[in-house]
Amino acid sequence: MRPAYFVSTAILVASLAAGSPALAGDANAVAAVKEVFETGVAALNEGNLDGFLDTVHDEALSFYACGPTSGKQGREACALDWRLFFNSTTNARFETRNEEYRIIGDTGIAYGEYSLSVNYDGQGRQTVHEGRYTMTYTRVGDEWRIAMQHNTPVGDSPQPVRELARGAR
Repeated sequence: MRPAYFVSTAILVASLAAGSPALAGDANAVAAVKEVFETGVAALNEGNLDGFLDTVHDEALSFYACGPTSGKQGREACALDWRLFFNSTTNARFETRNEEYRIIGDTGIAYGEYSLSVNYDGQGRQTVHEGRYTMTYTRVGDEWRIAMQHNTPVGDSPQPVRELARGAR
């Protein structure tokens, strides 16, 4: 009886280690979404707008509580938001914490909290914004692309980026 117990236990452990195909697929998809999210964040922190836009779907939506093109559809609206941001700021750094990732079918979600440290129009001092982000991805072939991004700052104070839209007109 004891050898049968060990054999059963070994088979159970081996099958759990191998994982079911669905669970293994979800783990791979989560890892892929995490990688594309981290790639996009790294590109933004390097000031590499094209590198970030490479992660954005052509029909993506962009919702920023402070962005001039918030709610507009398409990769170009997203690009306009980020161009205005990069043209009016220096030393921007986007840091995340409490990151979470989920897969639901062909939808991937990255969400958590952020802090954005930035110097607006060369003011000589860094301003820090904090809030929450949600990036929703869709699978396009073997790749994940941002379908919607939503950043919500914490607090009630107005965000300086609103002024970018007025200054850009």
